[in-house]
Amino acid sequence: MSLVLRSFRTKLITPLMDRYRFGVDTRSIAAELEEREYWEPERLRAWQVEQLRPFLKHCYENVPFYHRRFNEVGFRPEQFEDPSQLSIIPPLTKTDIRNHQDDIFSRTANRKRMKKGFTGGSTGQPTSFYISYAEAAFTQAQRYRFMNWAGIAPGDRIVRMGGIRFTKPTRRSSLISTYFKHAENTYGMPCPAVSDALLDEYIRKISQIRARVLWGYPSAIALLAARLLETQQQLPSVEKLWVSSEVLTEGQRETMRRAFNTDPFDMYGGGDTHVAGECSAHQGKHIVQNSRLVEIVNEQHQQVAPGESGHVLVTPFLNYDWPYIRYNMGDVAELLPESCCSCGRTLPKLGKILGRTGDYVVTPEGARATTPNFNNVFSPFRNHVRIYQIVQHQVDDVEVRIVPTELYSSETEKHIIDHLRRFLGDTIQIRVVLNDEVEQTGMGKRLIVISHLPKAA
Repeated sequence: MSLVLRSFRTKLITPLMDRYRFGVDTRSIAAELEEREYWEPERLRAWQVEQLRPFLKHCYENVPFYHRRFNEVGFRPEQFEDPSQLSIIPPLTKTDIRNHQDDIFSRTANRKRMKKGFTGGSTGQPTSFYISYAEAAFTQAQRYRFMNWAGIAPGDRIVRMGGIRFTKPTRRSSLISTYFKHAENTYGMPCPAVSDALLDEYIRKISQIRARVLWGYPSAIALLAARLLETQQQLPSVEKLWVSSEVLTEGQRETMRRAFNTDPFDMYGGGDTHVAGECSAHQGKHIVQNSRLVEIVNEQHQQVAPGESGHVLVTPFLNYDWPYIRYNMGDVAELLPESCCSCGRTLPKLGKILGRTGDYVVTPEGARATTPNFNNVFSPFRNHVRIYQIVQHQVDDVEVRIVPTELYSSETEKHIIDHLRRFLGDTIQIRVVLNDEVEQTGMGKRLIVISHLPKAA
């Protein structure tokens, strides 16, 4: 794409589309976000308190769910002085949302000026949530900042590789979506089930349209990268890789690096909530404390110290119409020790995303094996295993689903089982099942670990 056309899309088309969608110029919001990326922690914390005071007061006075919840725990918004005071408020769970969705609406909400979204889950039954136009504009601006960190500009030719939403759009919404994708220079290449034939077709199309950016699920882009290496092909137009929605493993990162000669930029979030993203240093993901409150908490719902891991809670500041306070993302993440980033940003950073809470294997002895354990087992067999998935049906029964490559053998299987035994032990049954595909969520994501054991909401 010529520099003139790229500039035209970035400076004119994108702002016009955002004004239509959100009613504001997201460029000014992005500029404010950029400024706060470099603030000292004390100044940023004071700004968060300024945003939270009126927000919490509004929730108590106008939102039935939070009026009850604040009274139950003795939280007084008028006495709020520091984010640590929120620790007495129980995190908002998906079960809370399903059971009390209407009570989370503000009495002052304009439901016509809201966007309905949903988050995926291993049950294939997504949880609905609602975003005000003001919060949606803020989220869009944050996405532009993540793109900027990755060296991507609005209007760059992007191919999106991910799952399929199994909801039928209206004719009007379908036409609007098609127009926006065309205007944004974005091409969709869904990956509900990946075959060599489909990957070869996508390689041909990406080469034909000369895409600069691949954006999508790590599993999908890693499969494309592996196919390029296997067939000794290249996609020279692709300069940037931007991944989200799944845990990016080191094996996947290395495969992409070898195929495209560039590091993927990893973004973490859920639904329409951005939480953290990688800068060019690729040494952790900067947490967006400059746009919302993100907490990493222990089992007592209190902030963990740098270097520790905990549950990820998110509180947006502008979703007044349907507020969610301390929303539990369902993930466990590592809060990295405080350090200066070579990019100059002062925002704190997340390390490893340890997988969905509950998405771990529990041994008969009570030990928990999380996603990184399985990543380490399968990493040496990248050329033998195309996709893998661990499914626990009973506490003493684990099914290992594998989509094999041509190099897979009985010897490969023996080594994998031996490696799994090292941390699962000898009292659990390990069954290997070879498949052409693995189970996906309703959003088309391939979860590494699926547990059918009873677990807390």
